Amino acid sequence: MNAAMRKEILMLLAAALASTTALVAGTGEVSVSPAVVMLRGNVGQSTTQTLTFTNGTSRPLSFEMKAYDAAVHDGNRLFVEAGSMPGSIAATAAFSPRLFTVPPRQSVLVSLTITIPPHPAVRAIAVMCEGTTKLGTGPMRVSASVGTLLTFAIAGDVLAATASPLTVQPPTDSATLVAAQQLVNSGTEPLVATGMLAILDAAGSLAGKQEIPMWRLLPGEKKDMRVEYDGTLVPGRYRAMITYDLTEKTLTSIAEFSVK
Repeated sequence: MNAAMRKEILMLLAAALASTTALVAGTGEVSVSPAVVMLRGNVGQSTTQTLTFTNGTSRPLSFEMKAYDAAVHDGNRLFVEAGSMPGSIAATAAFSPRLFTVPPRQSVLVSLTITIPPHPAVRAIAVMCEGTTKLGTGPMRVSASVGTLLTFAIAGDVLAATASPLTVQPPTDSATLVAAQQLVNSGTEPLVATGMLAILDAAGSLAGKQEIPMWRLLPGEKKDMRVEYDGTLVPGRYRAMITYDLTEKTLTSIAEFSVK
């Protein structure tokens, strides 16, 4: 397999992890649960997880289990093959079974055991159930794959995040208000967070709010936050305040703006 093909495959893995299910040519869907597993432990500790793969299609499907390390480069997450970097957690993954076939409308349980190496280089792995059954006809034959993301918080890890200055694009007759900034996981522990945009008027009263759905960042990973508020604001001076709940601490940013 050449480098271009390998890169394309790993990009497809990232796309598969963006959803808990993979649609299969209109005949049903393949799903995995849980879609995300968050673990805490110590170096050298092993853990065993049970994953459930469900074949909602009308035909039997065969799969192979593989694990990939979730690394971060220049603030972006990418998936690399197990063992290709020192301190690979994915290289310790043991599946039972590794190869299996799921009958139509049924599920299969897969046991996964992972051991945290002495000097782990990453804090997450992608566990992929890669389809080996080809679907369709002719040159457009495809396979169905789904994945689970496992994150690791290791004893002694540091939970920290930094944010760029908050910018606000005030609402207009044709555009909604947009609050934006970049967040960086500046610690060594994976972040799982939610947030809230609050809009205060000149008197300090709450004029509106918008919930920010849950998101996660690996150490060193960056995220461009963009929060839209489509409520109505009368002309005047306002203050936008975004607060992120990082489980163990909070991070708040404030910016002032005017509505004409």
